[in-house]
Amino acid sequence: MRKDIVCLFVSFMVMVTGIKNTSADIATEMDTVVVTATRIAQHNYKIAGNVTVITKEEIEASNAQSVPDILKEALGIHVFDKNTAKTAVVDMRGFGDAATSNVLVLVNDRKINAVDISGADLIQVPIEAVERIEIVRGAGSVLYGDNAVGGVVNIITKKGEGDFSGKLGGVYGSYDTRGTDLEISGEKHHISYLFYAKYFDQRGFRQNSDVLNDDFSTRLGYELSDKVSVDFNFGRHEDRYGLPGGLNTTELESLGRRASVEEENYATTKDQYFNVSFDVNPWPEDVYFGDFVLDLYYRDRDVFDDFFGSQTDRAAETKGIIAKYIFDHTIFDKEVNFVTGIDYYDHENDIIGRGSNAVDLTISKEEFGIYGFAQYEWMENVFVNGGTRFHKADYAFSQRDVAIDEKQGPEESVSMVGMKYEYAEGSTAHFNVQQTFRFLATDEWYSSSNFPDFGITPHLNTDLKQQTGIQYEIGIKHNFGDKMIVSVTPYWMDLKNEIFFDPVMFVNANYDKTRRIGLEVGQQADLQKFLELGFLDKLEFFANYTYQNPQFRDGPNDGKDIPIVPRHQASLGIISEFFKNYHVSLMGRYVGSRFAINDTLNETSPIKPYFVLDGKIAYKREELELYLAVNNMLDKKYFSYAAKSAFSSAKDYYPAPEQNFTVGVNLNF
Repeated sequence: MRKDIVCLFVSFMVMVTGIKNTSADIATEMDTVVVTATRIAQHNYKIAGNVTVITKEEIEASNAQSVPDILKEALGIHVFDKNTAKTAVVDMRGFGDAATSNVLVLVNDRKINAVDISGADLIQVPIEAVERIEIVRGAGSVLYGDNAVGGVVNIITKKGEGDFSGKLGGVYGSYDTRGTDLEISGEKHHISYLFYAKYFDQRGFRQNSDVLNDDFSTRLGYELSDKVSVDFNFGRHEDRYGLPGGLNTTELESLGRRASVEEENYATTKDQYFNVSFDVNPWPEDVYFGDFVLDLYYRDRDVFDDFFGSQTDRAAETKGIIAKYIFDHTIFDKEVNFVTGIDYYDHENDIIGRGSNAVDLTISKEEFGIYGFAQYEWMENVFVNGGTRFHKADYAFSQRDVAIDEKQGPEESVSMVGMKYEYAEGSTAHFNVQQTFRFLATDEWYSSSNFPDFGITPHLNTDLKQQTGIQYEIGIKHNFGDKMIVSVTPYWMDLKNEIFFDPVMFVNANYDKTRRIGLEVGQQADLQKFLELGFLDKLEFFANYTYQNPQFRDGPNDGKDIPIVPRHQASLGIISEFFKNYHVSLMGRYVGSRFAINDTLNETSPIKPYFVLDGKIAYKREELELYLAVNNMLDKKYFSYAAKSAFSSAKDYYPAPEQNFTVGVNLNF
């Protein structure tokens, strides 16, 4: 199998080099704009923090078939799943299984973290519809409120530009993977439009690990004048996916890595949303007093799952109003950046059981936050910044099966201060201190575990406390003559009352204290500036290393590592373009050993580390793209996820895919 795929990769390279070269150079994206770090549209060199932008070119060069796939290569990010991209969890700064509620995910600045514990649905946005991904590592509670403890990921989708154009794509790969997508876009008379549709069917490496996606989205823009613009986003996503479960050691030996002992379990999702954004600059042409931005948001999400005949419907409806005022200008030769605004969300989450699950519950959450953040050029090239937020949530619980009605109203105030020094062109040093918080997800208040023989029955637990903390971060980013950029960011984070699922009592609970100490080192180099090879159009190299040490403090787990978080991670890659039309990339990533989920006492042996190497070759011209991608080229057999039994040292493992390939074609018109 391995030799066959390598031969296929080489044959494809020979085939595409025989096609006539007629296309012009591919434009590169310059002067990337970052939105998430300060909620102000700024160039990335202005941001006083640890920020990465994954560009459209980097996405196209990778083997990624989904957003979780491309995030695996980024600095400081650990992605793990239960054998499907649908179950992928993106972790930053060592939250493990709780990362779903501690890492905030946005789409065009719109929050997509679910109100329940399931977190963000990372396949809701097809990777082909993404323009870039902005990653802000570290606390963002002051600017973004709930969920932004470990970091923020903002997915920016494409919008219509230029003349009418389109793309029709098709893909086929291992495990009977197949899909097609269609994109139409353009801009005329101050109206921009983009329509995108995708069908993707991946049968999966393991039995019952298939995922079927059906997506449609549109983004429309209208510039009424130089002072007023409107942006409209609409999307609909449907999926059905298997839940293969884990395999213990005996099952792995007798059934093999591709088997499943839970072939009947599955889940479905129907998710649709729309967002309207108004950007207004009401001042005369020769006067600037800032911009006003108003977003109106609605989302309706229905999830159904079937576990061993216990069926649950989860319906979540969210309405949101996000308003902000932005001032980004120079006053008396000093740069001043200021943003203030309000975030309002109204969520309603219905949880209704069928079969052996008798739950009938509605949990609503209404939240309101008001914030302000400013950055000021105190001295030449020295900037000070600070901000504060007040955030309040009102929960209402209505458990109809046992006639319980309760309310909770947590509130938090958090602040931050920092400084940035631009000591050379493209080089900065920064530090910041920021308080953090996270409120409970709606279903964290409710335990659905039902083991009456052990005295465990479904119930509300309104005694849980909200999570709070503080983060200290310093960092340096040095530009070596526009040839190479190196960043180094150490951090320290202390949390109180971190929320987790107790595998012994089968309830959500609060840890006493936790501490996270880490170091993130990133490097990007333009090798063309070191090598003079006339046939090369691009030759870029990146390498990342992350050290993280998240531990429990106090209590029965004192000094133990937080499960499923690797101490060491690394990624590296090289992206090349030559003879204008040929593109080759090679990406590798290393994930160190980590303890299995539920092993809070670190009693069992850690999951083994692994290194995976992916490669891709493509031929591109204006009207045609052909590509071949080989994943896990070294055919490593590894596990990205494992869970320990609550009653013994036994573990269930989730085998990751072995060597596999994808071929695709895109026709542009």
